[in-house]
Amino acid sequence: MNTDTVFSVPLPVLQFERTIRNLTDAEITGIFSMEGIHILTLHAVDTGVGFFTVIPVEMKEQIQGCILTHNHPSGRSFTKRDLEEASFFALAEIRVVGRFGIYSMKPGGVGWPAPRVIAEAFTSIEDDPDFQAEIDNFRFRTNQFRYAKGSVSGIERILSDILCERVATALNLTYRRSIRRDTGNTVLQA
Repeated sequence: MNTDTVFSVPLPVLQFERTIRNLTDAEITGIFSMEGIHILTLHAVDTGVGFFTVIPVEMKEQIQGCILTHNHPSGRSFTKRDLEEASFFALAEIRVVGRFGIYSMKPGGVGWPAPRVIAEAFTSIEDDPDFQAEIDNFRFRTNQFRYAKGSVSGIERILSDILCERVATALNLTYRRSIRRDTGNTVLQA
């Protein structure tokens, strides 16, 4: 499997992603039809519990089966909230782009689990003592890099990726990621 297969989306989606991937101060979301027709752009707002984009509930029927792409200034993979929204709005695909790569999540063969099921799985995996021990071990092994520029955020990106991979496996979702090398090219890390 190559990046063309995994990340095959209409050109307007890719063009939008190129404009938002390097933003470090704001989250921006674009919603596109499967044919690449741009439906909506949203900018992050202060919700009282953080800055993120809020999709109007009344858009549910209009965006069902669409592609939602957005940036995470942190460069991390999906949040629990991202996946709950993907389920609630019955998206065909949700994507996160950042300076270092792209993440993609799609529903399994029977569709997305209910948002509550996603939230419970995400929290259960995140709070699992064995997972926490693995994360602590990873942090300990990478502690020697703590003073390197960007190393803490890099470690957090990796941990976020591992969590999303586990959630996808537990819920029979399709999760793919790529990393961007210094050349600017994207290489699959499925």
